[in-house]
Amino acid sequence: MGPAKQTPALDLSEVRFIERIVVGRYNANGHEDDAQMQRQIDKLNQCLNGSPKGMLIGKDTGFKVFKMGENTVVAQQVSYHIGFRRKPNFL
Repeated sequence: MGPAKQTPALDLSEVRFIERIVVGRYNANGHEDDAQMQRQIDKLNQCLNGSPKGMLIGKDTGFKVFKMGENTVVAQQVSYHIGFRRKPNFL
């Protein structure tokens, strides 16, 4: 078996398209289902592992604290910024 073929790493100066993918819950009133969360994760995985392969260039984490009667609810989300040399056909 020969050596694995490697593609050159993506340089930030070559990034021409950025996709923002939000994973998590940020709405205390609406209860997003697990299927929606899984779709967000699947899209992130496709961007990082598909062709053309994207590169994680940034990540933002946010949360909101809601007071609902006697209960406190914390809603969290993570936004991933994926860079590409060109816009992928799957987006």
